[in-house]
Amino acid sequence: MILAQSEIVTVAFWTAVLASGVRLSVSVGTAAIGEMITERAGVLNLGLEGTMIIGAFTAFATAFETGSVWVGLGAGALAGAVVGLLFALLVVYLRVDQVVAGLSVTLFGLAITSFLNTEIYGDSPIPPRVPTPSTFNVPLLEDIPLIGEPLFQQNRVAYFAAAVIVVIALFLRSSYSTIVLDAVGEAPESADAAGHGVSFTRLVATAFGSAMAGLGGAVLVVGQLGFFNSNVTAGRGWVALALVIFGRWKPGLIVAGAVLFGTLDALQFRFQTLDSAIPFEFFIALPFIVTLVALAAGSRGVRGPSALGTPFRRSTETN
Repeated sequence: MILAQSEIVTVAFWTAVLASGVRLSVSVGTAAIGEMITERAGVLNLGLEGTMIIGAFTAFATAFETGSVWVGLGAGALAGAVVGLLFALLVVYLRVDQVVAGLSVTLFGLAITSFLNTEIYGDSPIPPRVPTPSTFNVPLLEDIPLIGEPLFQQNRVAYFAAAVIVVIALFLRSSYSTIVLDAVGEAPESADAAGHGVSFTRLVATAFGSAMAGLGGAVLVVGQLGFFNSNVTAGRGWVALALVIFGRWKPGLIVAGAVLFGTLDALQFRFQTLDSAIPFEFFIALPFIVTLVALAAGSRGVRGPSALGTPFRRSTETN
C-alpha cells in the first residue's frame, strides 16, 4: 500500500510525538510507581515534588563532577532515599502531620536546590550541561511502523527506568511482601497483631518510594535534558501523586497514565511551534489540565488504602 504524502507526514508527526511522549513519561512514571508503594503502606508523601528535584540536582552535580550518567542516577536515587528516611522518621515514628511534613519537604527541596545551583554553577542563562546517553536501537523491532521509534529507539537510561518499573510490577504480583505491604496500609492493627512491624514496613516503603522519586528526577535531568534549572521538575511530582489515584494504586494503570501525560507534554512542545492565536501558556498547561480531568473522571468511586495518612498507634500506647 502506497501512502499519500499527507498520510506519511501524519504518521511521521505522531511517531515523533509518541517517541517523545514515552521518553517524557519515564521520569514521572518512576516517581508515581514509588509513591504507589508508599501509599499502599499507608503513608501519604506530598513531598514528592521536592524529593524529585533534590534527586535531579544531586544526579546532575554528581554526573557533572564524575562524568558518569550512571553514577549520577545512583546518587539521585540515594538522595531521594535519604529524604524519604527523614520524612518517614517524622511521620511514622514522631507522628508529625503527613500533609504538613510533605509540603515542608517540597518547599525545602525547591529552595535548597535553587540556592545550591546558583551558588555552585552561577546564574548564567546558559546552564552547564552533561552529555545525555545516546539512543539505543533494537534491531528489527525499531522498524515497526508507528511504535518502532517510541518503544525501540530510546536511550539506555529510559530502558533502565522502564525495566525498574517492570521489575517492581512483577514483584508486586507474586511476592509475600506485597501481602504484608497491603495489610499495613489497609489494617495496620491486624498486621501488627500478626507480628508484622507496621512502623518498620512504612519506613522502608517510604524510603523506597522516595528513592524512586529521586531516580525519576535523575532520569529527567541526566537521562533526557542534560542540564538542571531551578524548576526543572515543573510540577511532575504533583502529577505523579495524581497518577497514583488515577491508576487506582495499580502499576499498569499508573504507567498508562504516565504515558498519557508524557504524550500530551510532547504534544504541547509541538503546538508551541505552530503559528496559532492561542497563547502558548495554554499549551504548556494542557498536559496538566488533561491529567486533572482524567483524574476527576477516573477517580469516582475509587477507595485508597483504608489507613492512608493515618498514624499507627498500638492499642497499648497512651496519647
